[in-house]
Formats: sequence, C-alpha cells, structure tokens
Amino acid sequence: MDFNQHIELDSSKVFLDIEKIFQNNLKLSLLGNVQSLYQAELKARAFAIVGQILREAPDLSPTHKEITAIFNELFTDLVISIYLAGCSLDKPAQSLLRRVLELGIAVVYLWDSPHQFWGWKCHDKDLNFNEMIECLDSESYKLFVLSENTNFLANSLFNITETRKIYRKLSNIIHGKISTFETLVPERFSYNKSDWEEHLNLVLQVENILIELFKNRFNNLSLELEKKLPAISRLL
Repeated sequence: MDFNQHIELDSSKVFLDIEKIFQNNLKLSLLGNVQSLYQAELKARAFAIVGQILREAPDLSPTHKEITAIFNELFTDLVISIYLAGCSLDKPAQSLLRRVLELGIAVVYLWDSPHQFWGWKCHDKDLNFNEMIECLDSESYKLFVLSENTNFLANSLFNITETRKIYRKLSNIIHGKISTFETLVPERFSYNKSDWEEHLNLVLQVENILIELFKNRFNNLSLELEKKLPAISRLL
C-alpha cells in the first residue's frame, strides 16, 4: 500500500479485521495440545494459591504480606501469555513470560531481602536478574534455606542453567534481535501448530522452575498446595 496516496481508511475496521484473525487462531489453538494446555493452566492457578497459603501464615510480617501480591500477578501474566500465544501473538506472549520468570525469581529474593523490596517498591530501585540468581544459588543462602525448610535436600533451589538459558532466549525478544522479528516470518500472525506447542512447553518450563524454587524455599508448601489444589499432586 502506498501511504502517500490519499485513501480513506476506517481505522476501526482494520482492528476488527485483525481481531477476527486472532479469534480464529485461538479457536484452532484450543483444539490442539490439550494436555499441555491443561497442565500450564493448572500450574498457573497454583501460583495464586501459593500466595494465598503464604498470606494465611499467622506470623506474616507486613512486608511479606505485600510481597505475596506478586503471586497473583504471576498467575495473571501466565494466563495472558498463554492467551496471546493462542492468538498467535508469539512475541508479546514471550515478552510477558520473561516477566513471569523475572518476577518469580524476585519474589523469593525479596522475601528474604525485605529492604530490597522497599527500595524496589518505593524508590524505583531495579532488580538485577543475574544478581538475584547468584544470591539464591550462594552456599550461604542455601544454608539459610536449609535452616528454614528441613525438606530442602537438593544441591540447588532450582535449575540455574536452564533458568539462564530460558531468560536469555526470552530477553532476545525484549531487545529486538533481528532473528526474532515477527515481520520476517511469511505466515506471521497465523496459527502455527509448532509455535503453539513450543510456547506451551516454554510456559511449562518456566512454571516448573519457579514451582521447584517455591517448594524448596517454603516449608511444607507442597503439602499445603496439594490440599488446596488436589489435581496438582500428579504434576509436582
């Protein structure tokens, strides 16, 4: 289209036409990968329930109560990421998934660094992903967790290598690497079975990393989670 020509365009029609395409993509997506979609949605709900479990602790501090709000945000971001991918909006979906991974790591980091939480919340302090990873994987921190949660028996709280790999992949979307340009894809914004499957697998990887972290950090979390969401027991 030559945008220099004077053409009367109905802007609302453009967006309504796009919406029809995305609606059709979503219908096609929901017909496939049913098991992966079920697991991803169920684990997303588990995030909100983890926040609920922690909020119900009788000795919860005011700071920790505020931090539990992050779990609802994680649930929301996961669901919207899945929805966007179902519409074949892969890049926005992946961008949101990166936010989930970063906030999921941050929620544990901030839980044990309350002064960092207030700097982050009230003074626009940034959280560095690599610094948070290094803190949570340090020997001193793992000894601290062991003193808090005697069920923690692993060498690490979560898979560090996989976490870095996924974060790097998702960061390439945020930073606009040419290899990630949607406009270079011939069938852009169209339903693609392999893309949908890949995103669901990526969501499950992120969810598994963070659920493992939460289980290792918080004492008896698995037991309480299974009480409130029995179906999750088969997936933990």
